[in-house]
Amino acid sequence: MDKITKIIVGVIVVVVIIWGGYALMGKPAAGGTITIGFVGPLTGDAAVYGAEEKNAITLALKEINEAGGINGKTLAVVYEDGKCAGKDATTAAQKLISVDKVKVILGGTCSGETLAIAPIAEQNKVIVMSAFSSSPDITAAGDYIFRNSPSDLDVAKGYANYIVNKKGYKNVAILSENTEYGVGVRKVFVDEMNNLGGTVTTDEMFKQGERDFRGMIAKIKAANPQAVFVNPQAGATGGTAIKQIREAGITAPIFSTYTFGGEDGIKAAGTAANDVVFFDVVGLSGEKGKALLDKYVPIYGNIAGNTFDVGARYDTVFIIAGALKQCGEDSECMKDYLYAMGNYDGVLGSYKFDANGDVVGIEPMTVKIIKDGKIEELK
Repeated sequence: MDKITKIIVGVIVVVVIIWGGYALMGKPAAGGTITIGFVGPLTGDAAVYGAEEKNAITLALKEINEAGGINGKTLAVVYEDGKCAGKDATTAAQKLISVDKVKVILGGTCSGETLAIAPIAEQNKVIVMSAFSSSPDITAAGDYIFRNSPSDLDVAKGYANYIVNKKGYKNVAILSENTEYGVGVRKVFVDEMNNLGGTVTTDEMFKQGERDFRGMIAKIKAANPQAVFVNPQAGATGGTAIKQIREAGITAPIFSTYTFGGEDGIKAAGTAANDVVFFDVVGLSGEKGKALLDKYVPIYGNIAGNTFDVGARYDTVFIIAGALKQCGEDSECMKDYLYAMGNYDGVLGSYKFDANGDVVGIEPMTVKIIKDGKIEELK
């Protein structure tokens, strides 16, 4: 090959390389990863909920990625421990947004986590999708904040109505955990009790993670209420409080919320859980709900926290996957997609989001009773 021929060949090779490079830049190869975040309690009393949400996410991710992912990209999640506390959730969200560059956060689990995350997410146009936060304040938390858990504004009114109108107890003592969730339920419950002509005989608040309730229980006993409403953030605190209420000799009927009604709460209460009535949100629905349980239980065992939370979180991953397929990581497009989304048919049933990002279509309350350690539904 002479010198001129070598030069010509060299030029051709360079042109081919440059052309190929431009072609690759214009049409990226398939593959890559889309990363989203999670904030929830992975340690502490409420860790059972965070762990079970993580399990639900893992199942959903496996199915999504095995089906081709998000337009050929793998969907991945970075998990951060919000500890069911606003301060820790804030730190977690800041890290996910500034370091991991996520455009979606699955969380928080606790209302305090979600309310702490919301301003940061709004400022950075990051979608927040909660599956278990029920504080009424979340309704006005921002345009990028969504949840498929019903608000306590509706649910806690139902608690008071059942106790006063269905059961006829008008003098009720309240024992609440001092968290965003507990405070939100307490306020709505007390207001509705007053509207119904009931009386709150004792209104006690305990700090998050408390284990000694005897001083507050002594005040409840002295007031001699017809019923006691235990309003915990976590099953462990609720169950311990119920156990100490019975140990104090209080025989009045006890009512509680879905945060108590998992295996962890029942275990903490022991035999004192017998005949406790608790208010639950409707859990896994129909064949899709059964199919999720059939996948979940062989891998992770029975759901110790709450079946609704597991199902709600599983659904949210698929809902977000749909938004990502439509919009990529354009969070403004995803926000509009979620507001305009028709009914989603998931493991919880058929539902959508309203103009505030709140769920529409989820049954807000069902009533259950514990009998010999087993849960039965009341009609």
